[in-house]
Amino acid sequence: MGIEDAMPANALHLLLSHDDDGSAYLEGGLPTDAAAEHEERPEARPGPTHLWDEGDDPDDLTAQRWGVIVPEGKTGDRLLELARPLLEARRAAQGGHEIKVFRAPSRLDMAGAARWRKEVFDRGADLAIDLPRYQLLLGDLDQVPFALQQVQQSDGFVGRLAFPDERGYEAYIHKILAAERAAARDAPPHATFYTVHDGTAATAATYRALVRPGLDLVRQRLDAGHFPASTLEERGRVDAPSPDELVEVASRPDPGVLFSVSHGAGAPREGWKSSADQRARQGAMRFGREGTFAASDLGERPFVPDGIWFMVACYGGGTPDRSAYRHWLERLQKLGHYGGEAEEVLKALPRHAPPFIASLPRAALASPKGPLAFLGHIDLAWTYSFEERDAGTPIARPARFMSVVRSLVRGDRVGLAFRELVRFFEQANTELTSLYDQEASGGRRDEVRLGHLWMLRQDLSGYILLGDPAVRLHVKRPSKAAPAATPAPTAANVLGFGPAPQAPAPVPAQAPAPAPMAQVEPAALPMELERLEEAFGHMLVGERGHKEIAKEYGIELGELRKLFDRYKKGGRGSLGHG
Repeated sequence: MGIEDAMPANALHLLLSHDDDGSAYLEGGLPTDAAAEHEERPEARPGPTHLWDEGDDPDDLTAQRWGVIVPEGKTGDRLLELARPLLEARRAAQGGHEIKVFRAPSRLDMAGAARWRKEVFDRGADLAIDLPRYQLLLGDLDQVPFALQQVQQSDGFVGRLAFPDERGYEAYIHKILAAERAAARDAPPHATFYTVHDGTAATAATYRALVRPGLDLVRQRLDAGHFPASTLEERGRVDAPSPDELVEVASRPDPGVLFSVSHGAGAPREGWKSSADQRARQGAMRFGREGTFAASDLGERPFVPDGIWFMVACYGGGTPDRSAYRHWLERLQKLGHYGGEAEEVLKALPRHAPPFIASLPRAALASPKGPLAFLGHIDLAWTYSFEERDAGTPIARPARFMSVVRSLVRGDRVGLAFRELVRFFEQANTELTSLYDQEASGGRRDEVRLGHLWMLRQDLSGYILLGDPAVRLHVKRPSKAAPAATPAPTAANVLGFGPAPQAPAPVPAQAPAPAPMAQVEPAALPMELERLEEAFGHMLVGERGHKEIAKEYGIELGELRKLFDRYKKGGRGSLGHG
């Protein structure tokens, strides 16, 4: 029996270890009832407002638009100048429409960010046709606050670039534009799942509840043709985890997705020597006693070149100015619960220091041989985001993360893929809010369920996308057409017009004769009527964007929509082919 099978299933685990000796914080985890000790309602975060036309293709920049959010003042001016080549490329990609630029203050809490959205980003005075759904934040967390990114990604596709010097911005932008100019690869991308098996309860629990069932899930979908990867690879030696193995795995020249699980580096037992030391190492991948993989270890070697890296670890994406878990941990300490575990984790939390994006993803994104985008956690990363406990029995939810990976290997833009994870946050947030409202109306307070949902919400809210949300793996995208075994939907089927009869059906003698229809001259259609009806059927089902359908069927988008509108009103007869 391996450690993944032997670990108890009733503990809260934390993916954080000391940077000096690699030992885990909360080695034994916390009992699940610790979650019920949360004492306050989380800070309100606005839910999705659906500003954009959900009927348009979410991958289409012309329909969804792309914009930037920068710091106020000269810093924002300079960042815009550095990003000019990217702004010009995105303007061309969205049909020449203007790139909208928004300015944000450096300090905003969640309420302030929601107010900024209403007063600056969308004042509600016009339709959202020109409002960018793809939004790139330029600047570190102390320049454009994380709360703003959280609010904007409630219904937008939001990413961030934050480098310590100008060369990082220039190198990243040059890399992604070069990747987009290159010919798309014919082979589908690969997906690699790497786990640091360091013998700790946290990585064992993550493997048991996320990686192993996640791999089983995507293998089934791969066999069924629903997970368009060329290969699925599981890596990570159980006997001797090593950074060298990670480097070897991540050096493949063809683009793909790396999904990694490890502890993130936290403060040494004696604390960080300096803030510079903390910024350089916090959130780096820990390999137990075998060392660390930090920004300084990247060098010039390839590391997920032109791919996408999804890292599950504490502080892997960065460190906030105030942890979302501070109040809860302070309450555990005050109540004297769980020995010194809560106090130990409290020591690892940020205290009165500026927030920052982690050095490892910054270095990887700035590398010409590095990834196009990075997904990681900004705070303490617990095992809650993929294992729900509010129903009593732990339930693994690997699909939350595997749906992101599936979207990435399919060639969706990374902002759209990341939206899959945000969607689950919104569900948890809605359920939690409903319980608080029920209590306020005189209902019974369910401490345990509230606690579990609170932990789930906080854990999911900490994930962040670094990189331009419009990038994607540069591979040929699989066709979204229906499988051959399933007849393609036709508008005649959906609207109930039925196929055109071969001969007029006899009219019963007692029935009144139908009123004569106005004769419509047969229109010169751009394709056979049956094929056109097939395109209409896809439009009615709504699973694909109109622009994509028009491209597949070789017809101008405007003409397709015009014919579609006529067809909805009168079927084949409206096209002169009754």
